[in-house]
Amino acid sequence: MNEPKLIGELGELGVHDPSIFIDNGMYYVFSTDAGPGHSLGVQIRRSHDLVSWEHIGVAFQDFSSDCLEAIEYSRLNPDRMQGLWAPDIMKVGDEYRLYFAASTLGSSRSCICLATSRNAGGPYDYKGIVLKSDSSENSTAESPESKFPNAIDPSFATGEDGKLYMAYGSFFGGIFIAEVDRETGFLAEPRNPKRIAGAPGAAVEGAYILHIPESGFYYLFVSYGALSSNYNIRLGRAKSPLGPYLDAKGNDMAFGSPGGNDSIGTKLMGGFTLKSSGMSVKAPGHNSAIVDGGNYFIAHHGRSYSLPGYQFFLNIRQFWLNSHGWPVAAPSRYHNDPKALDSLPDGVYDLVEHLADSNKESHDSKRFLLCSGKLSSLESHGISGELSFVRENRIELRIFGNSYDGVAVTQYDWSKGIDVPAFTAMSEDGLCVWGIKAY
Repeated sequence: MNEPKLIGELGELGVHDPSIFIDNGMYYVFSTDAGPGHSLGVQIRRSHDLVSWEHIGVAFQDFSSDCLEAIEYSRLNPDRMQGLWAPDIMKVGDEYRLYFAASTLGSSRSCICLATSRNAGGPYDYKGIVLKSDSSENSTAESPESKFPNAIDPSFATGEDGKLYMAYGSFFGGIFIAEVDRETGFLAEPRNPKRIAGAPGAAVEGAYILHIPESGFYYLFVSYGALSSNYNIRLGRAKSPLGPYLDAKGNDMAFGSPGGNDSIGTKLMGGFTLKSSGMSVKAPGHNSAIVDGGNYFIAHHGRSYSLPGYQFFLNIRQFWLNSHGWPVAAPSRYHNDPKALDSLPDGVYDLVEHLADSNKESHDSKRFLLCSGKLSSLESHGISGELSFVRENRIELRIFGNSYDGVAVTQYDWSKGIDVPAFTAMSEDGLCVWGIKAY
């Protein structure tokens, strides 16, 4: 399969829960203390092109002493390589603010902490605990709201009124949002957290909110499932950071459904394999996203179907908004600027359906023939439909009884080193498909 070579380098390898950030023309990725061959204290990487990543170290010069308060509260054991999780970063004035969580697997005795620096690449000075949680019967958390949800996975959004908000949470109670005091960087008083996604017991975590001025929406990305098996990326959108966040079907992501967890949240992508190129990603999830000029990018981690679960790597993908204002993601990891296509050549293509399930097994591509805008199956998969161009590179795809809206662009085939024609689209009820020409 076409995955990064998992050797001793620390470029895109060993990245888990990436938070992407732009500063003075340089891209940074901050990530969880995970994977072999690194020090504890929040990993930092940088790149000038979103393709080649340099591991420049960790945020703290002495993790064990700098973050002692967080270590003691969350009962981490640095000797067992238990480090910090899911960082997020912002810049306020001349100050870089790094937020991160301290916790252990399966526990809600967690805390979200703040550190600051005058340089994006650090080092960072620990400032204190922003929020604690502990849902155990012997909880020592100081306030009722600390019982739920879990104080992990912080991310931030600014409302049109200038107020700053922090989204956080996980399986323990769902995803919540609370106001942050912009001056101090700590939670504003009184604390009135609001649930915006998930429900008690729902397998949801890794919230990230991105405001896209072009559409006027705030997009809430979350990850469903178990991180090493059936992780997948979902989203909803709202006109305010506080929600309500609705999926493509109009479901409020803050509430459950008789159909179960998979029926709530528009699934952007799950585990897949493109057979022609050998490109395969297992359990994609815990993403961040950026607006970079007129371009949009998502950063997430992924695993391999052929390698051990502790082998994971960074994925950067471009995405676009379809005509209904929903993100549609690139089939391939980013390599160079894709070209918009106003036509697609006839020939053989691979199609990936990202169904609404939280899939543990790969959704493998299916082969079809495109000829004069008509799709026909080559492998008895029942593929039959039509593809037409609405304007410029905007496409309409009619297949499987649904109408899909998206874009046609070139994508880099990492196995062959060439750009190939491709498309990405979403149906009216939020099902995503990718198509890429097979060579």
